[in-house]
Amino acid sequence: MVVYAEYVFLENFIMNFVILSLTAKFGKYPTKKIKLLIASSISALYAFIIFFPSLHFLFSIIMKIACSMIIIVLAFTPYSFKDFFRLLGVFYLITLIFGGAGFAIFYFSNFNGIISNGIFYITNISIKNIFIACGVGYILINFCWGYIQKQFSKEKILMQVKIEIEGTTAEVIGMVDTGNSLKDPISHYPVIIVEYDAIIDLLPPEVQRLFSCEGKPNYTQMALLLNDSSWITRLRMIPYNALGTENGMLLGFKPDYVYIQKETDIKNINEIIIAIYERKLSKAGEYRALLHPDLI
Repeated sequence: MVVYAEYVFLENFIMNFVILSLTAKFGKYPTKKIKLLIASSISALYAFIIFFPSLHFLFSIIMKIACSMIIIVLAFTPYSFKDFFRLLGVFYLITLIFGGAGFAIFYFSNFNGIISNGIFYITNISIKNIFIACGVGYILINFCWGYIQKQFSKEKILMQVKIEIEGTTAEVIGMVDTGNSLKDPISHYPVIIVEYDAIIDLLPPEVQRLFSCEGKPNYTQMALLLNDSSWITRLRMIPYNALGTENGMLLGFKPDYVYIQKETDIKNINEIIIAIYERKLSKAGEYRALLHPDLI
């Protein structure tokens, strides 16, 4: 059976690019398209090892895992181990779904293929079948992801949250909000939205005075008042869009620590931003903070 190198490259390049693009989307990690193209090209070349018997040791499980890790680094350049392993997990999940969808399409169509070292090579694949497989995989992923999020949001998940800054703490009940995708544009840390009244004791007098005034706080004036304070390095401006509000802005700050407790499990987080919300988050007062879903 003849295996054409250009088909091997094309198959793998298209599939890898789609999988990496979906990994960026569902992993909520923005990246440049050129990086996805480079990573897809390099990962497509991996399949060419079949033509070089002396390199078949690269087909071992360890080397396959190592290669997938390199692909994630090339495509996203994650800045923390947490982001790296989250992206790697999403990448594997999408790859499994696409692999199953692709194999099903090819199984029910006429094709010739071989299996070598755990890699399946199709010799007479058409561009049409590649795009059909990509489309089916994309629909499956969207359906599964949407279903999981809907099931996740049906039940309110409430957690005890303790915020600490310079030895002062505030405790609130927080709800995990799948709609809260806010991140600090500078550090990319996830954001917890907290009612102003619940954390007033954590804030310096200058900030309290500005929030007590009628109308929206003057953030420029606030920055000037805090210019000689250690708080100036903690302040963040968090842009957001909501129903009825476009190009909105929330004042945030970097706490020393945040402790999140659910039952007996306690997480200690310092890579986090607290955004101050002036109104009530829950009419019934069930919770006073909205947690970013990445925190759990």
